[in-house]
Amino acid sequence: MALARLSILTASVLALSAHAASAQSAPDLGGMLRDAQRYTVKVRATVNWPFAPEQFGTGQGTGFVIDREKGWILTNAHVAKRSAATVEIALGDSEADWIPVERIYADNYLDIAVIRVAPDKLPADTTQAKLGCGQDIKQGSSVVAYGHPINLTFTATRGIVSSVRTLGYQEFVQMDASINPGNSGGPLLAVDAGEVIGVNTANFPGAPGLGLATSIRHVCPIMDLLAKGQDPTVPTLPVYWLKQGRNETLTVAMPFPNVTGAGHLLTGDIIQSLAGGKKLAGLPDLYTALRGKTEAVTLTISRGGVTSDVKVPLIPTKPALSRQAVTLGGLLVAERQALDAEPSELPALRIEFIRQGEAASRAGFQPWDHLESVGGQRFTSVVALHEWLKTRPATERIPVLVRRHIASFDRRIGAEYHRFEVQPADVRLLKAGD
Repeated sequence: MALARLSILTASVLALSAHAASAQSAPDLGGMLRDAQRYTVKVRATVNWPFAPEQFGTGQGTGFVIDREKGWILTNAHVAKRSAATVEIALGDSEADWIPVERIYADNYLDIAVIRVAPDKLPADTTQAKLGCGQDIKQGSSVVAYGHPINLTFTATRGIVSSVRTLGYQEFVQMDASINPGNSGGPLLAVDAGEVIGVNTANFPGAPGLGLATSIRHVCPIMDLLAKGQDPTVPTLPVYWLKQGRNETLTVAMPFPNVTGAGHLLTGDIIQSLAGGKKLAGLPDLYTALRGKTEAVTLTISRGGVTSDVKVPLIPTKPALSRQAVTLGGLLVAERQALDAEPSELPALRIEFIRQGEAASRAGFQPWDHLESVGGQRFTSVVALHEWLKTRPATERIPVLVRRHIASFDRRIGAEYHRFEVQPADVRLLKAGD
């Protein structure tokens, strides 16, 4: 009997010791969220002339400090915008004191942007987030999405990692923590490490418990390049990728025509890695590996089961915030963005936004109309169009011939042509970074 009692007592002591050890090693969720409140901010952006596909008006989201000394704040590009915009932040619970900030980067591929506030504008107790750049994100791990959903400031929702998946060419952390409007741009925190493993990006209407965050491991190389003063914009490889199901793969569907050197890659080639680099799991890894590269890159490929290295030219991509547009008479005209360098019969300029109620909307112009000619001339850049418009009298009625696509027809051959007139009033050259 005494021996039995001793065994029970020993088991109880061991259980209590295990419980105490577990309690000591359990993450301090409250402390993690107190830290998050010191580096999380509200972000507001107002757009008067939106570049497609953005919209006119003011939107609000979340951001978080990633470099206290520089005043750098990470958020979504759809929060900070890729159009000319006024961007501001608010700190704490204040909704009255909005501080102007500058955008220093917006990405063409990932939905992320970096904005900068003067460091002396930040409260003394402001900290910076710890980025889990090397975190191995596992399905089932506990996470917390933090931000300002529907104007409910400093709100945390908890869940698990449902999956890490590629959608299109981006890698997302999928979780069942609730993501709502206003959460965008906020940190997704790994509970066990207290580190940011994603940037809250999107939810799916009608699908509660299905939220997406941009994986932080693809964001960290961008921050490293920016810190070095380098442009992290992803260049383009001169090939189309083969699609399997919803996802593009690292298999070449075909090279771009008429691009010198593109023939080094052939249909069916499988990209293994950048020469001397680690194996690439998919397009997200490839695009991240290409950041900071210029002119050409050497790739290790598999062709017909044989591995070899090939040197491939890179097509530079314009930084998102360098994009330009011309406004006149209520129109915003921008250059058509094309993936490849193949010559196209489509005009280079198109209408991307029309202000309702102004002269252009009354005349009959429509968004996505391509400008075949303005005043009898075809222009290939918004700078050239702007320079020409500046020489015209403000009262002149300039004829504009537009090409309009017909729904359900091949856009190259199915088109209508319309002739309208516009006066060169309020002619301005806008830059997305303004």
